[in-house]
Amino acid sequence: MKHQIGALLPVLGAVCVLLQCSEPDNSSSSASAPKYTGDLSELVSRGRLRAIVPLEAISYMPRHGEQVTLAYDIARELAEALDLQPVLVEVGDFSEMMVKLLEGEGDVVVASLTITPERQKQAAFSVPYMYVDEYLVTNTGGRLPRTVDELADMEVSVRRSSSYYQTLVNLQRQVPSLKIRTAPETQNIEALLDGVASGEYEATLADSHLWHALSSYYDNLTTPLVLAKDRPIAVMMRPEDTELKTRVDEFLLARHFSRERQNEFTDDLPGLIERGRLRMITRNNAMTYFIHRGLQVGYEYDLIKKFASEHGLRLEIVIPKSHAELLSYLNDGKGDVVAAAMTITPERQAAADFTRPYNEVDEVVVVREDDDSIESVRDLAGRTFYVRGSSSFYTTLKALQDSVEDLRIIKLPDDMETEEIIAGVESGLYDLTIADSNLFDVERTYGLRLKAVFSVKSTTLGWAVRKGNPALLGSLNEYIRREKGGLYFNMMKKRYFENPRRIARAKDSTRVGISGRLSPYDDLAKKYARRYGQDWRLITAQMYQESKFDPSAVSWVGARGLMQVMPRTGLQLGFEDLEDPEEGIHAGAKYMHQLIRRFDLEIPIQSRIHFALASYNVGYGHLLDARRLAREKGWDSNRWFGHVEQAMRLLSQPAYYERARYGYCRGGQPVHYVEKIQSLYDAYVEVLGTAQ
Repeated sequence: MKHQIGALLPVLGAVCVLLQCSEPDNSSSSASAPKYTGDLSELVSRGRLRAIVPLEAISYMPRHGEQVTLAYDIARELAEALDLQPVLVEVGDFSEMMVKLLEGEGDVVVASLTITPERQKQAAFSVPYMYVDEYLVTNTGGRLPRTVDELADMEVSVRRSSSYYQTLVNLQRQVPSLKIRTAPETQNIEALLDGVASGEYEATLADSHLWHALSSYYDNLTTPLVLAKDRPIAVMMRPEDTELKTRVDEFLLARHFSRERQNEFTDDLPGLIERGRLRMITRNNAMTYFIHRGLQVGYEYDLIKKFASEHGLRLEIVIPKSHAELLSYLNDGKGDVVAAAMTITPERQAAADFTRPYNEVDEVVVVREDDDSIESVRDLAGRTFYVRGSSSFYTTLKALQDSVEDLRIIKLPDDMETEEIIAGVESGLYDLTIADSNLFDVERTYGLRLKAVFSVKSTTLGWAVRKGNPALLGSLNEYIRREKGGLYFNMMKKRYFENPRRIARAKDSTRVGISGRLSPYDDLAKKYARRYGQDWRLITAQMYQESKFDPSAVSWVGARGLMQVMPRTGLQLGFEDLEDPEEGIHAGAKYMHQLIRRFDLEIPIQSRIHFALASYNVGYGHLLDARRLAREKGWDSNRWFGHVEQAMRLLSQPAYYERARYGYCRGGQPVHYVEKIQSLYDAYVEVLGTAQ
């Protein structure tokens, strides 16, 4: 029985040794990596800056302009300012960060660390790049202290290595009965918040920056009390590295970090340059912006990111709750440019200034594949279209009603994405809809049983800026004039619309031959399966699903090699040439090893493998969202088939992904991925037998 993991049982004995392997668990540096110390001159001689950073680059969807990759961005920008190659040393155990720094496994720690007297006794800190308050976080159904004295007998859970722990120790002098529960050092603030939300913990602490970013994901959490104010966040270094500290301070001061967070401003390009950031208002969907394998991607995102980079601006993402709010967010000063695949219409031009078109699309009528009743506009009589009321499609259809008898239009909620409406047509929930041709082409690559019968009209897409921001408008127009039709714009079109899933569309073949060999790389698969306590047939099944055994394969997001590892991930794992078969297989096996180890031992090993496969495919964060959603639905969050996989599918629906920490996910993709690998593995075991 496929879903009972019967064929996967031979894997378990091998994989169960994972936690005893000598390979590193949460750090990207290997056990044999050289340890060295030295001030800036030593770093220059080696040409690298090793920055110790948290394990996850992106820990939530940046809905309100928060910079989700802050630590990573600072590390990379600092290295660039010092003319050094950045090397990110990812560490999941926060208590080990200072140890690794002092022992020479890194040169700086960039992990949102608060400056405390205790830490200053051992390490040096830069000037602060951010100030935060520390909030008490409790469950709305529990105690809600309003004063420090009301903390009596309350149990608050924090990591011992965190600044929160010292805050609580100081408070115990005033409230002796306050209880401090030490949480595991591998638990980040999100895990602690989850614990409070589920009732595992009574309370915890969170800094204001993270709380403002994460609070919308928790309906049952609140912050009744501020326990500390204006705590400085800084970069940590070794005390003797005085030259490095001087340069780091100069870099941070020049980076224009503001102590006071400003949410709304409406000035033009010079003001943006002074602040050093550009806020892009968009939607979280497959067309514009989403997170895939821990990487921020999207057609609009990539185009605007290049513009921001050319002007030395950090790009921040702002996501309104619905399409209807895009322009109001712009005019209220919550963002600077709307880049959301927005059709230029007279109504919208009355509310904002639009750039020259950067893309042209057709608005096509979408029907089910087996519907042969529509060939022209006159065949739309008596049919019903489902579209958002705020979309340009609604305006198009209203114009058609004058010439098409009994054409009906049903307005759908403005927080729905076109992908969901298209899926509704395929399932039979909706009769017809209209979609932009480029989005429809992307949807078709996923095997949806739909077709576009004809184009209703051709439209142009533009970016919107506030009226009265001529400098930004002019600069964007010049950027489009220069780049449209050029190499970069064409590359992005091909990446997202013309051939976005080349590998996924390749013809299936299991390549199981009578020779007993599954692929040309069986020996390498066996070698690294032994090293990482895995089953070589599972590695081979994953290799086939990723690349069809093509070592030169490159995916739409740039993943490379036999195991389709992202270059950034490869470098963090210690691999540079992912298209070399041995390095590619080694990198993939090592990454799977790390992913499996990230799940609690209480979870059955077969589920950990499935969770790791899903994480490998779309990213660890989306898997966490699916498990949280499974718990909310009353499903088993420790089982993949029939439980977490169902929740994963829901993450492509706005009702669910708008509250998900990592946002939109094409949930059917990881479901299909795990299913295919399971089926391939079953076939491999059937052909070769259970012996290793």
